Amino acid sequence: MVVGLLVLLAMYSDLRWRKIPNCLTLPAIALGFLLNFLGNSWNGLVFAFFGLLVGMGLLMLPYLLGGMGGGDVKFLGAVGAMVGSYAALNVFLYTTLVGGAIAVAVAIANKSFVEMLKKVWFLLKCMFLFRVPLAGAGMFKKSLAIPYGVAIGVGTFLYLIAGNIVSQGNDVFRVILYTKNMAGFGC
Repeated sequence: MVVGLLVLLAMYSDLRWRKIPNCLTLPAIALGFLLNFLGNSWNGLVFAFFGLLVGMGLLMLPYLLGGMGGGDVKFLGAVGAMVGSYAALNVFLYTTLVGGAIAVAVAIANKSFVEMLKKVWFLLKCMFLFRVPLAGAGMFKKSLAIPYGVAIGVGTFLYLIAGNIVSQGNDVFRVILYTKNMAGFGC
């Protein structure tokens, strides 16, 4: 319920003023630490800390490249502090899908969809062919202004409703080990 209230307030703020203020995100981070501490003692603090770290860490590169504001980074960090690191990763994945859909919708509405695709193609070429990812990143600064707090909010609600995209266990490693073991039996 606390996460839902935070998300609704941040989404409203981002839509109305295009800003997610510190007076919302910083108390939410502190509340995430407090609630997790009250619920699980010192382990709860560690849980909240890694949630904050993952939440903010996932958006740090886009922030440093000028693709989003600091309020978005702190917002996902606050969500992470409340729900933990695995949930923050899942919220990020949902947010990425929602943010992409919003970007496509805004580009189509602004009649700049083809231009956006050309910029994405150039960025991918810079990253994978020329190994210079920062060369193409400057093209996206303020080219498409989307309220990314809305994407984070919708991604959070999708996570709360639909659940994990990435599981908490070592399923990938189990599949790799199982495949290696099967190779020895001629399968």
